[in-house]
Amino acid sequence: MTDINVVVAIVWTLLQPHMPIIATSKAQEFGKKVPEAAGKVWASLKKKFDTKEAARKALEDLIKKPDSEAFQTVFKVQLEKMLTNDSKFAEELSKLLPSAAGEVYNAHLDGDGAIAQGAGAKAVGAGGIMIGGNVSGNLVTGNSHRPPGDSSTDAPPPGPKKDK
Repeated sequence: MTDINVVVAIVWTLLQPHMPIIATSKAQEFGKKVPEAAGKVWASLKKKFDTKEAARKALEDLIKKPDSEAFQTVFKVQLEKMLTNDSKFAEELSKLLPSAAGEVYNAHLDGDGAIAQGAGAKAVGAGGIMIGGNVSGNLVTGNSHRPPGDSSTDAPPPGPKKDK
């Protein structure tokens, strides 16, 4: 079973950076300017969208104005309808996506923290410190904090307050 929402998201993530090229390229130039895998996804979509008037119009509008959020939304809705109504097309498109998209990540963060995804990614939550080697001495974090004896800030020296 294909998750239609995931396929729509991956297709858009894959094609969106290439939309200005798609919008301005002639067919013979397209293959030279867009990665092969993205080109295959585009060709499959275009062929399918050309079979339905509303989908074809959505694609034409998107090509004319690729930065329009409204046209992007209409394109995604039409793609979702196509995938929902044609499970064979959904499966065919899904098979093209792994090679086209490479690794695809999805994350959601509520509140403080961090998200790291992919090879070599690192994340540190709020107030944390990432150390990529050896450390000696004091580590100071936060606002208005400084190590003892550091006169580089306007913060009061550490210790009890003295009355004047």
